[in-house]
Amino acid sequence: MPRKHRLTAGFAALHWALLAAIYGRLAAVACLRFPLDWDFLAYHLPGALAAYGLTSYTPEPRLVAVIAGFPPLPRIVAGALVLASGRFSMASALNLIGVGALVAGLVWLFGRRISLRWLATALLGVPLFVLHLDSGYVDLFTASFLALAFASFAELERDSPRPLAGGALLIAALAAAQLSKFQAWPVAALVGAAALWRFAALARAGRMSRRAALALAASLALLLGAWPARNLVAFHNPVYPVAFPFAPGLFPNATLDADSGVYNLPVWLAERSRPVRFLASALEWNRLHSGERFYWSLDQSARADPARSPHHRLGGWFPWTLAALALGALRARRAKKLSTTAQVTFAAAVALIAFLPQSHELRYWLFVPLGLAIATALGLAADVAGPARSLRTALVVGAAFVLFALRPFELDARPPEALAPAKAVAFWAEQSAHPRPEPVRICDVNPEGIFYAGPRFREYRVVACFGWQQAADTER
Repeated sequence: MPRKHRLTAGFAALHWALLAAIYGRLAAVACLRFPLDWDFLAYHLPGALAAYGLTSYTPEPRLVAVIAGFPPLPRIVAGALVLASGRFSMASALNLIGVGALVAGLVWLFGRRISLRWLATALLGVPLFVLHLDSGYVDLFTASFLALAFASFAELERDSPRPLAGGALLIAALAAAQLSKFQAWPVAALVGAAALWRFAALARAGRMSRRAALALAASLALLLGAWPARNLVAFHNPVYPVAFPFAPGLFPNATLDADSGVYNLPVWLAERSRPVRFLASALEWNRLHSGERFYWSLDQSARADPARSPHHRLGGWFPWTLAALALGALRARRAKKLSTTAQVTFAAAVALIAFLPQSHELRYWLFVPLGLAIATALGLAADVAGPARSLRTALVVGAAFVLFALRPFELDARPPEALAPAKAVAFWAEQSAHPRPEPVRICDVNPEGIFYAGPRFREYRVVACFGWQQAADTER
């Protein structure tokens, strides 16, 4: 073997070993560290445990409505992980499942035509990917399936060898995203429309029988429409408990606004249009508006006063990495590695989300950097000619900087009872000494309310509420 090839092989082996250590540690954190993030404690974990009868805690009415109406797949998967393992921390391994499904799908779709090594490297340069990989939130889980749906268009081109299987994979990925999060629905509708067009085109070209195309189309419509139809029948609102964004008067049964409001925006963006907010967030323009230190976090909430911080809810994709991924996608496009339908649909999806509510909250749109990273990995595969050293260097630098800034490797494997607030522990002692057969109302304790149900979240029957509800009941 020539010396140059030995050095290349040695570098690749070292690179793989480093990636294995990094992802292995992140996976260990995801499985063993119990998250204390707001959404996880407030409704993701209660919903997941309730799905299998594993908790005696009832959240406040607003969050009961959220659990009842929000798509169920993350709750089903997270609850199953807890039930199978006996560890509550395993609920946050949900995102590992999503990313694992994405990688498995990409291997089936592309085999050696995609560089998994550079895909793994590129993703480490996206702060929100790293932060969500070991979190209890469901955004990365959802985004993984959306990204897989886009990638599946590779098998729906005229000369693709497996159009029927590719169509089935696209439908399964799209259904999983649709059943995971409301924010996926507009993008899923766009991808679904493009898929229907491809099914029809393949049937006309004789690459797929009309019966198979109709079966795929019916399956797609059934799976994408199942949860909206269920909510419409049960609650008279397809996106219950959220106000329908286009015609709220048509479905009045709602308790949450589709838009998060100006309180989830920095002041300097409050009067700007949604596309401007999206661009400002994606490019992290907020760094230029203040000397206040900018942090990457799970939901990009400002650590300083959110009402006055120029950084609140902005950023998380890292412009350096985003630019490198855009160049990588162009390289893949020049090498004809990308499906035409996928390119057009992806561009339309990015344009669409710029106009949607909460367009600046980038955790909801993680399929964008995931899709660009997949394209980059296709462009850096071994069968693509042309120099790529500078692009690979940029990806390594981006990943190293993000990991240095986030330091995501701290592992606290203590069980939830060791992390419970002092007031919850005192409540346990009181209930143990003076047990009550009826549920106990606890008010204004979000997001820690679930801790009051006991060390394993099911020893004591508690119902969360707001203080004003308790006062109103007392007056009666």
